[in-house]
Amino acid sequence: MIVKLGLQTSGYRIPVIILPCQGRDTGSIPVTRSKNIVDRIFYMTEVNVRDANVNDAEGIATVHVKMWQQAYRGQIPDSFLDSMSVEDRTEGWKKELEHPYENTFAYVADIDNVVAGWVTGGVNRDSDLHETSIAELYGIYVLPGYTNLGIGSKLMEKLFQNLKDSGYKQATLWVLDTNEKTRKWYESKGWRIEGKTKSEKRDGFDLNEVRYIRDL
Repeated sequence: MIVKLGLQTSGYRIPVIILPCQGRDTGSIPVTRSKNIVDRIFYMTEVNVRDANVNDAEGIATVHVKMWQQAYRGQIPDSFLDSMSVEDRTEGWKKELEHPYENTFAYVADIDNVVAGWVTGGVNRDSDLHETSIAELYGIYVLPGYTNLGIGSKLMEKLFQNLKDSGYKQATLWVLDTNEKTRKWYESKGWRIEGKTKSEKRDGFDLNEVRYIRDL
């Protein structure tokens, strides 16, 4: 069992250090606590951020489900997280990608034909925001095992560029109020608390979110 470390999002083929893995296996992504010396080195191609298409539906759904199950464990009931289905989400994403809404964008981070992350955004869906210059980031997720490699930043930059090119000046997003780690990451990227909150009824629990805003 091995684990990949050291991937960078440059324009070169990237040396990735491989360490022997003595930890547990979480599906396709091995996790290690090993402090052993480097076993070997191989090369992986660059991160390719591109437009999402219907063929990416399963990959996007996999990222969506796996990241929710990891990031929201302890914040959302286990029964809900464990019931999330890649198959069901794949069907939903196929419909969205086959018939996208006007003025929306969807991008994936492609690493060796693996969807390692995705971002979506576009026209703002909040009824209290009437400024046409304010867009919305709908969602951004990175596959467990590929975090802390700059992939999220690269996806966000791609979305921001296209929002700016479309005439938007600011963007908002919603984040779970208890998700401190993600909130700190957003704040490190220039997002600030706007103040609006909302609560959504889900299967037996409330999903409480806070709105952030950022200049583009």
